[in-house]
Amino acid sequence: MISICIIADTHRQHRELRIPPCDLLIHCGDMCSFQKNDRETLEDIDAWFAETPAKRVVCIGGNHDFLLHHREFRFSHAEYLCDRTIVVDGLTIHGSPWCPDLSGFAFYLPSDDLAAKWRDIPSATDILVTHTPPHGILDLPSSGSPHLGCPHLRRELERIRPRVHAFGHVHASRGERHENDTSFYNAAVVSGRDFTLTHHPILHHMEKSGH
Repeated sequence: MISICIIADTHRQHRELRIPPCDLLIHCGDMCSFQKNDRETLEDIDAWFAETPAKRVVCIGGNHDFLLHHREFRFSHAEYLCDRTIVVDGLTIHGSPWCPDLSGFAFYLPSDDLAAKWRDIPSATDILVTHTPPHGILDLPSSGSPHLGCPHLRRELERIRPRVHAFGHVHASRGERHENDTSFYNAAVVSGRDFTLTHHPILHHMEKSGH
């Protein structure tokens, strides 16, 4: 059994979180906030990753993480995934940071390019880490509509069928949903409207054996 702690959308408030002892810590992007002290924030969260009681750390970027988009920062204490797959404790993990409908933000891609990114995700993925939710799953804003997740990603999930899909981005839909053989987690830790730290990290346990 492996213990996995999942967080997203810390927006410069990572040090206010209490991370439980775990085998793997996953950050689903948006470490920074409106381009405020991006490098300082990334350097500090990288140091914080080393201080947490997690044996391994995996992270991706989000639409606020411009330095990661421009490949101007490298993590020393986390495995950074950008359209990349790694194996941890026998589990295949794929991370991809891209988002729809946010032209001008980091990791935005138009519809056709997004579809191509999702098609490249290996089918044998146990844990999928994205910043955007899939369309229709934990993706409603505080107004209640419209769905903000990516429909192309939702379609590819039928092929990928990950055991865990971790994401964030839509703060107001933080929570979990279990559908077919997949556990979906929107792990945003801040509120939908004012970015106030509101939620605790999510802890998930799963068997080490993969697909």
